[in-house]
Amino acid sequence: MLILQLKDGNETVFRQVYDLTHKKVYRYFLKRNATHDTAKDLTQQTFIRLWQYRHTLKEDRTLDTQLFTVANSVLIDHLRRHAHRQQVQDSFSDQHTASTQQALLAYEQQDYLHAAIAHLPPVRQKVIQLRLIHGFTNKEIALHLSIGVKTVEDHITKALRQVKSMQLLLLLLLCIK
Repeated sequence: MLILQLKDGNETVFRQVYDLTHKKVYRYFLKRNATHDTAKDLTQQTFIRLWQYRHTLKEDRTLDTQLFTVANSVLIDHLRRHAHRQQVQDSFSDQHTASTQQALLAYEQQDYLHAAIAHLPPVRQKVIQLRLIHGFTNKEIALHLSIGVKTVEDHITKALRQVKSMQLLLLLLLCIK
């Protein structure tokens, strides 16, 4: 009965579900992640996603089962983004420990990379930022920007091609100095 009312968009029922289950979901995230702030954020994301995708709820499964399926998906997405960020940070710190001169060159390249991204068309900029900085998947970017996955892939391909060509040009200019 609750599931049908949720699917129909009944906000009162959603609020009741939230009041009854948010502590369980919070504890689920807290057990898997040591920080309270992250657990709170992931709990909030879970309920946002539950509301956004309420039309996909199944009447033959319990609400708890479906809620924790959503929570697990949110956790996996969070862990992927965290791992991606960590990988970027690790590679960045490895570049800095190689030598001071290499670190300065890497910093300049990052500066040029940001400058190159700034010259992309607005939608392409947003796609690249969501992909490279925030670690979103192509599907997540498509949902976030309300465009097709193939369009996202096309934007990424064109943006990377443009950024690489600008980077090569800038490296040549640096070598000439």
